[in-house]
Amino acid sequence: MKKLFCPLVLLVLMTASVWADSHPVPHRTTLFSTLNGGMDIPPYRIPGITCGMGGWLVASAARLVCGTDPGFGQVDCVVKISDDNGLTWSDREIDVAVGNASLINNVKTPMEAAYGDPAVVMDREHNEVLVMAVAGCIVFTFGTTNRRNPSMIAAIRSLDGGETWQKPVDQTEDIYSLFDKGSPLAAAFVGGGRIFQSRIVKVGEYYRLYAALAARPNGNRVIYSDDFGRTWKALGGVSATPVPNGDEPKCEELPDGRVIITSRVGGGRLLNIYTYTNTRTGKGRWDAETKATMGGLSASPSSNPINGEMLIVPAKRISDGKLLYVALQSVPTGSGRNNVGIFYKELAGISDIRNPAAFSTHWNGFYQVSRTASAYSSMELQADDRIAVFYEETLTKWGTKPNPVSTSFPTGAGTHNFDGFENIYLSVPLEVITDGKYSVSRQVNRGEYLKSYFIAAINESGLAARQKATARAHVASFPAEPTADQIDTIYTLLSSH
Repeated sequence: MKKLFCPLVLLVLMTASVWADSHPVPHRTTLFSTLNGGMDIPPYRIPGITCGMGGWLVASAARLVCGTDPGFGQVDCVVKISDDNGLTWSDREIDVAVGNASLINNVKTPMEAAYGDPAVVMDREHNEVLVMAVAGCIVFTFGTTNRRNPSMIAAIRSLDGGETWQKPVDQTEDIYSLFDKGSPLAAAFVGGGRIFQSRIVKVGEYYRLYAALAARPNGNRVIYSDDFGRTWKALGGVSATPVPNGDEPKCEELPDGRVIITSRVGGGRLLNIYTYTNTRTGKGRWDAETKATMGGLSASPSSNPINGEMLIVPAKRISDGKLLYVALQSVPTGSGRNNVGIFYKELAGISDIRNPAAFSTHWNGFYQVSRTASAYSSMELQADDRIAVFYEETLTKWGTKPNPVSTSFPTGAGTHNFDGFENIYLSVPLEVITDGKYSVSRQVNRGEYLKSYFIAAINESGLAARQKATARAHVASFPAEPTADQIDTIYTLLSSH
């Protein structure tokens, strides 16, 4: 008997084909260039991007005046801004914080010597922008860097969307001291790129910030702030080490308000998830470190570990109109620092987000961003529903471009031999990234999504029958935007069993 071709399958294939035909390779805008200009142009690295109100974007980068990483000489933080969803950008680069190489010495170099590896966030309700930077001239990995001689952390703030910036504030002691009575830090810095601001948790005037620390010993920590980075607390407590084998990390938020950390590692990403039992006070627990390899797809993450970005967006599955969420993870996929791409995973229910082990498996597809030398990357959801991608491409190595900058402290050479990249911005529809499978949809009813998720969690839990009935009734009362207290009630009950 001859098989009939399913009309629904035909429609899905035709939709994907239409998207592929009508959306060619997105236009790429170079915001910070190492290649262009004369001999006095320093390298640029570590891109980060954040979105504000009404199509406002802020793109950050490190200007490596010393030619290499923080700790080897002067480094500056710079930004460019857009007020039209990235269609146009400020002509000039705006100085966020400029280092002073004359302050570098062999005894105790002050914070003002350098500001590198910026991590940026813009508040969704104000014109306030925060950059956290590696400060001073201390090398994170050196054994001489310790609690008494730490790699420093500076906070720099703008109140006008990134056009002007206040004097940097030294937050080194404020952050290091959080862990002194638990799992102390010898060295730490906020992972460069994008600081995550909660879409759900608001305490006082601001939505909560989460900043992931690259730290030693014992790997990553996560800190959070309810006053837009003026003060910080340790997520999970002073002894928490959520990713003990982690390197440079980022944070994101699951639809139920749990926090996910994704950390740099060869061949994938290290993940862990924090579950609140009291969101307002920060009380909760971390799960177990898990490695995601995105296995089973045509591409796989590079064995050369690079920091990328995780972004979770509300979406519609085009094949049947189902509203859900989609997770994106950017990372190189070549033999080394090359072929940056974006892996994607459908978050349809409990089997996708139950715990780090569930989240780490069954990634659905892949989109190739770059087919040449490329490394660090950042992503954000724009106001026009396109995905902002800001990444490093086209490596410029020492010896291929005259560059008079040099470093005399502390060793005379950095770890990357005066490397720099073009820092490239592009915006891409989710349909293009997912080959026509999903589109961004802000119509997702989070309450309905979480009802399905929690009912499944309750059913598979070890709760007694009466407790399950009580929990189901509580979940059934969820509004379209459940409060943190409503979600905490369920997780507190589930965590007791």
